[in-house]
Amino acid sequence: MKRGFIITNGIAAFFALIATGWLVYDFYAFNWLYSRMMRMESLTSTDNTIGIWIWIGLLVFLIFHILSFIAVANQFQRFKKATLLRIFALILGIISCILILNDIACLSDIFKEYGEGLEVQSEWNWLYGSSIVHGLFFVIMSACLIEAFIQDRKSLAEITAVKDEVIFTVVHSVGVICGGIGLFSVLAAWLEQRAHALLHITFPFLFILSLIPYALLAGYWLVMKLKEKPADWYDEKQFRDISRSGLLTMFASIPFMAFAYVMNYGWQQGPIRILWFPLYLYFTIFLFSLSTLIMNWKE
Repeated sequence: MKRGFIITNGIAAFFALIATGWLVYDFYAFNWLYSRMMRMESLTSTDNTIGIWIWIGLLVFLIFHILSFIAVANQFQRFKKATLLRIFALILGIISCILILNDIACLSDIFKEYGEGLEVQSEWNWLYGSSIVHGLFFVIMSACLIEAFIQDRKSLAEITAVKDEVIFTVVHSVGVICGGIGLFSVLAAWLEQRAHALLHITFPFLFILSLIPYALLAGYWLVMKLKEKPADWYDEKQFRDISRSGLLTMFASIPFMAFAYVMNYGWQQGPIRILWFPLYLYFTIFLFSLSTLIMNWKE
């Protein structure tokens, strides 16, 4: 586990430097392009090249987010301690990861609408705002990695916890956050009552980005558990909690989806034809994780 900690956190630290440097480049590139667009100047091949490097930077940001979630999961597994900095980095990372979709949408709109002679001020405002969130996450995550390395050097022995209580709680807490954000997004799009063409493009991205933190943490937990016998995966209380939560989620999802079915019956071109699976998955993840945490804290 010592070696895995060094590898995962070391790679994340390396990409933290790359992502931070790229974000600095982005701000310089944004200022350059923004000033030219505000003067309504024609974009040159150099400007287009700058834009391409910005797009590549988004891929670097996504890789760093993924590595960060893996590193944080490894920290929880090793230290069995949920520090305030670690929790804040995880929550901010989820928000920052989802905002990559905002970056994609804003960049696409900026270059497309500017080419058509339209005003793009609002898109720039959103792009700058999400970049500030990215920058804040990069700083907090870097501090989290430094804290982990310092804590590791001070640790004389690994701390053990009964059935990994900390990682159990963290996985379900992230499930509540990711499921809640996704459920809110789906319901907002549904209540808009329009099957906008962009839903076909934006929701697959949102679906993937919003579930990356939960999938990585749950997957990391599963990999750790595969080294144990299935009978040792949970203690008695954890097994009772997830059993109750699973039963509650199963029964609650039936009337929930039945209501969605009735509300959209006969509306073949409604947004639910795109959103029904995300709606179901987000609802079940949110309810299962939330009920598990409540039952775990209640007793």
